Amino acid sequence: MSAIAADEAGLRALVFGGAILGGGGGGSVAAGLQSVHEALAAGVPRIVPLAHVDDDAILATLSAVGSAAQASLSTVGPAHFKRALDLFESFSSRTLSGYVASEVGPRSVTYGLRESARSGLPIVDAPANGRAHPLFVMGSLGMHLRPRQATATVAVGGAPGSADYVEIAICANVSTAARIVRDRAAQRGLALAVVRNPLPAAFIRHHAAVGALAFAQRLGRVLLDRLPEGPSAVLASLARIMGGRVFAQGYVVSASLADHGGFSIGRISIICTDGSAVGIPVCNEFMALRVQGRSIFAFPDLIALFDQDTGLPLASAEVRVNRSVAIFTVPRQRLILGSPMQDPRLLAPIERLLGTRIAVTVAEAS
Repeated sequence: MSAIAADEAGLRALVFGGAILGGGGGGSVAAGLQSVHEALAAGVPRIVPLAHVDDDAILATLSAVGSAAQASLSTVGPAHFKRALDLFESFSSRTLSGYVASEVGPRSVTYGLRESARSGLPIVDAPANGRAHPLFVMGSLGMHLRPRQATATVAVGGAPGSADYVEIAICANVSTAARIVRDRAAQRGLALAVVRNPLPAAFIRHHAAVGALAFAQRLGRVLLDRLPEGPSAVLASLARIMGGRVFAQGYVVSASLADHGGFSIGRISIICTDGSAVGIPVCNEFMALRVQGRSIFAFPDLIALFDQDTGLPLASAEVRVNRSVAIFTVPRQRLILGSPMQDPRLLAPIERLLGTRIAVTVAEAS
């Protein structure tokens, strides 16, 4: 395996591939492309396969916490991640050998790019999850199953010197750290840059979505290459590569998102061309595809909405009434996922937030 292309064209493809795998979450394409611009202005980032990293190398997870409805993740800038990393190494007493992204989305695939260009440390192609997810613990590399083990977490956000500026350093299990960081982001109405979980590469290998960045870059290249031919060509190519399909086409009749405890919660309703109705509950990401009260697909299955005019995938915050969309689905078995995606209990807090059951069995999803 070779290093992922980290030139402008390669990183642009990575962002657009992240937008497909984001399933409505993981930030916006605009924020991802801005992050690419900032990284390349700072130097040359490196993205390397996990196989190129020593087993005892210590890697930290980079993420951002905040809702699309409440505070754009684009408000987390290079200065926030730089400060968080500086605090993290001193607080954790660990010397880092590289970074991993918490998830794959249009903004989140760029976590660590500028830091890599500045420090020379690589981003390792072993993100905590190969798609975007709403819960901090879903990017915990299985550490949520070790409640007695404390780990370091640092979060930074807001304008330095302002009353809303936040710096948090926590040594706790990942569930406690998740609650503290999410609560602070919600209280201040901020997005926070987060550095967490210094873990050896040997451990990460068993829990991460190894190779998911390379996969995202491949998807992004296909999207950009086929885009001049129109949305149908894009979706046909993606369906072949991903093992997915266009579930339906239609137009949006309602789309409402509101912040609730630092999450973007809501529902999107679509009338399909055959006259049927589809409901999509949203918790940052598109969480389920519901027809006649039944979940046909549900997270971690990938549900993506593509704009029928532009051929591009939409973030949940970008969905508007009367927009013509294609609903594209990929079963979970065809995705590169982190180990927490095998834990169905992690859906419970999302179902409480949404006030409805969304879970579907693996057999039903396929």
